[in-house]
Amino acid sequence: MKKIKMQGFFLVALLLAACSKPVTFTDLDGNRVALTGDRWLVLNFWAEWCEPCREEVPELNALADTGQVRVLGVDFDNGQGKALETKARALDIHFPVLRESPLAVLQVPPPQVLPATFIISPKGTVAAKLFGPQTRQSIEAKLAQLRQQ
Repeated sequence: MKKIKMQGFFLVALLLAACSKPVTFTDLDGNRVALTGDRWLVLNFWAEWCEPCREEVPELNALADTGQVRVLGVDFDNGQGKALETKARALDIHFPVLRESPLAVLQVPPPQVLPATFIISPKGTVAAKLFGPQTRQSIEAKLAQLRQQ
């Protein structure tokens, strides 16, 4: 009887582990994007009306081009459909832009200052929050610091 209970426990544990898939989001191209992965993630919140956000986009594009870190964008104003695509194009964003905000999954309140950049560990936890405009170098420096911890 005890052996059957233990086997049942392991079966339930195995089934629960199989059901715990990473939460994914959809980008503007319709691709599924997970917050977890093999690399660090730079999650940037921007708004079309935010001048510092506009100035920061080329830095984020350059960071994304290195391939060393994943970069994702989120429209602070929660634009949808064609309006979101138009905003992203107007800012000349080259990295993926999510159709929905992942803040609820991250259990983080919305930023009160823009631009806001959250650095997410490969395990999907918020490792740092950076407010105000960032440069490629400032983000790379923060990532280097986080990797050493």
